[in-house]
Amino acid sequence: MLFNLFSYLAEHNRYLNIFGIVFILFIAWIFSHKRSKINVKLVFSALLLHFFTGVLVLKTACGKYVLEKVAYVVRSIYLCADEGAAFVFGSLSDSTMPWGFIFAIKVLPVIIFFGALMSLLFHWGIIQVIVNGISYLIRPVLGTSGAETLCAISNSFLGQTEAPLLVKDYLRDMTKSEFLLVMVSGMATISGAILVVFALMGVPIDHLLTSSVMSIPASILIAKILYPETEKSKTAAGAGVAFERKTSNMFDAIFAGTSDGMKLALNVGAMLISFLALLYLLNIILANASHGINWAFGLSLPELSVNKIFSYLFSPFGYLLGFSGDEALTAGKLLGTKVAVNELVAYGQLVKSDIAVRSKSILTYALCGFSNFSCIGIQIGGIGVLVPGKRLWLTQFGLYAVLGGALANLLSAMVASLLL
Repeated sequence: MLFNLFSYLAEHNRYLNIFGIVFILFIAWIFSHKRSKINVKLVFSALLLHFFTGVLVLKTACGKYVLEKVAYVVRSIYLCADEGAAFVFGSLSDSTMPWGFIFAIKVLPVIIFFGALMSLLFHWGIIQVIVNGISYLIRPVLGTSGAETLCAISNSFLGQTEAPLLVKDYLRDMTKSEFLLVMVSGMATISGAILVVFALMGVPIDHLLTSSVMSIPASILIAKILYPETEKSKTAAGAGVAFERKTSNMFDAIFAGTSDGMKLALNVGAMLISFLALLYLLNIILANASHGINWAFGLSLPELSVNKIFSYLFSPFGYLLGFSGDEALTAGKLLGTKVAVNELVAYGQLVKSDIAVRSKSILTYALCGFSNFSCIGIQIGGIGVLVPGKRLWLTQFGLYAVLGGALANLLSAMVASLLL
């Protein structure tokens, strides 16, 4: 039995994943605001819950069955969106035609449709039942407060600016530890609308869904190491959150959701245009700078680019994920792109890469979060409107939240690598 365990860990360099988990927790401990106050019981409980979630979904027949059914529902959702897009854009929405896959026509309408669907489900109270049900299961295990747990869970279904709306009446009285968890969980997860988009791009939908669930205990674990709770929470005994419906009927909900989805779609498109253009400009500057240095000093250094710099900067995590050679460098480049630019661009590069299927599956977990620098501004603008008095905390915790979200995603990737 011991020999089988060693053989299993040696396969795909899984033993490195164990070092990776320890290294991630060590980084969180290094950056912890109050190391002596870290709740060791909470850390171990969250880590066990994280492993349990991964095993349940990836290794059990029941978990795989449920995941397959959810994946089927999600696929059906974007097929419905295709019908609407086909009516508006005609044959341009047909990716089998000579012009192929047009991002603005195939992806952005999905966001609009899903915004309407989520608003409708929230109006009917379905989203609230799902979120509350999971909250009552997780909160007693981890000992976190009701409001922060509810927000961390809802981030897996909604978005980093939508989820805090569920606990907006409690944001003003949250402790710093709770508030950081709200931010980290927003950075460590993706919204349902964006999840559908990634699936449409070709990212494995089963692993996207699994990552969304695993990110709940992972974000709680990392956030509570970065800023342990030392104060008394107002919702420590339970959620105690009232879900306020802002829509008067189903048609009002559809209209509101469609409008929100349109704003999100336009924002996604605009962000892609500006960030990819700026990234290209930066690559030009770096390339010219490297040529200039080589000419001035008679060197023959390789041409610099953002991707090349980040591929080496993040390559240690690639090796800890069990990759080697070019795959480790590719993993580093994708992780760097996700943090410096956004996860949408990183997933686009992942789908086009020629790495192994297993490697793509593992990297799906590492990239499955909003933890990038641009999202600091999104959280300051979105959450800051709800609690203007906490805008200072949002600016102070911005980089902490990006770090926490990235570490939570990497933790999920390490656990997934152990199990796959």
